[in-house]
Amino acid sequence: MAMEEIDGIKHPAYKHALSLTRPAERMQSGLYLVETANFVRQALASPAEVLSVFATRDEASSFSEECAAQDIPLYIASAGLIQKLVGTSYEVAVTAICVVRQRRVALESLGGKQTVILAGEEIQDPRNVGVLVRTAEAVGCAALLLSANSAEAYSRPAVRSSTGSILRLPVCLVPDLPTALRSLRQRGFHVVASSARAPRTVYDGALSRRPLVVVVGNETNGMTEAARAEASEFVSLPMASGGPSSLNVTVAAGVLLYEALRQARAVREPGETQ
Repeated sequence: MAMEEIDGIKHPAYKHALSLTRPAERMQSGLYLVETANFVRQALASPAEVLSVFATRDEASSFSEECAAQDIPLYIASAGLIQKLVGTSYEVAVTAICVVRQRRVALESLGGKQTVILAGEEIQDPRNVGVLVRTAEAVGCAALLLSANSAEAYSRPAVRSSTGSILRLPVCLVPDLPTALRSLRQRGFHVVASSARAPRTVYDGALSRRPLVVVVGNETNGMTEAARAEASEFVSLPMASGGPSSLNVTVAAGVLLYEALRQARAVREPGETQ
């Protein structure tokens, strides 16, 4: 497909992309924007569906071959038009943006004997949501399960904080996380959450069990009582005496997930591929 030059904000493809700077439009359409040339290249190489690419004249040629191979429209836009798509009041050095379909999955589709899921309840900082996506992908989770009252996973700060992981890791949004955890537990998932009052540390917990859900809660208040009631097990994170009483939610998630990965590898049968 040949490159087309955008001559102004009234161009239909550009107007559609510009509408995705609004949260309501992202939710309704199931689409979002990915910015910077690096992340656009990741998008084109990822399982995500890319619907269109916008790039400055100097940058556009670097996408022409891949866009042509995938039959994706490639539009040349001025730096000013690209800036509008970024949606910030300050100027940024972005030379390419693409429109991508959200990789959303239904709760019912999450399963499998070795499945690990990271779940977040009422996560309010979109940057934390993005880092949770990144961490979940790094550990090999099947998805990020997120309560619908959390910050949007497809907002600009969340997408940027995911450093491309949002293109590959599915997100499952649920209106009621405790109900979702109950459903997973009834299907055989072991649900692990952290608590400072837990009788065992993360190192002594049964995190090798599969399938597994690791749950983290709100940055300030932690998990709700309703969600806590659905946990199969609580573990604590060891904290140095006289130091902070808790970790950032993304750091806590990383500690829990990597310990789950370590324990699972430790109990593998001899000769099994690492």
